[in-house]
Amino acid sequence: MSRTVIVTPFGRPDQLAAACVLSDIQGDVVPLGDFSAIVQQGTDIAAGNRAAAAISRLTGKHEVLLMVRSEEQIDAAHYRRGEREADVPAGLALSNLPDDLERLLLETAQPRDIEGWIDTSTMSKLDASRATMTPQRAALARAALLWIVVALLALVVVVFGAVQGAGGSVVGWIVAVFGAAVLVASLVRVRGLLGAGRST
Repeated sequence: MSRTVIVTPFGRPDQLAAACVLSDIQGDVVPLGDFSAIVQQGTDIAAGNRAAAAISRLTGKHEVLLMVRSEEQIDAAHYRRGEREADVPAGLALSNLPDDLERLLLETAQPRDIEGWIDTSTMSKLDASRATMTPQRAALARAALLWIVVALLALVVVVFGAVQGAGGSVVGWIVAVFGAAVLVASLVRVRGLLGAGRST
């Protein structure tokens, strides 16, 4: 058997699991000290390198550590932005990280044995999106949703007022104009919130 363990700078396993789910990367996520790692079973060295390249694209400027055990061979390397930067002595990597890394790599422990283990197959893309949302973005999303509801209600008021106005009601036209003003203000507010969300 063979196994790949990729150690990432994600401090929370749920954030790494969410990023992997959104990128269609399957595996078991576990905490490793201050880091999080994804474990893939039955992968050869080539597959492990492909997985490390994909995950390193998720971490931006931060590097990830790839460790692949295939038969009696261990391949270890640092990846950054999808590129293999440098080979790493496997012994050195193992000595500088928690013992759980060696246990996982040598299969003397299973991911589910590690407290905080997450199977990415159990996380939906909706759950993953929520996990990757910062508190600031969550607050902006709630505010935007509120203003969208206001805009929909204003649209109903516009339609109602226009129908009444078409029937000869002056009050109907006043209601329609008021509703249109609220609708425009709501849409401007939603646009502003969505723009702020993209910048956070």
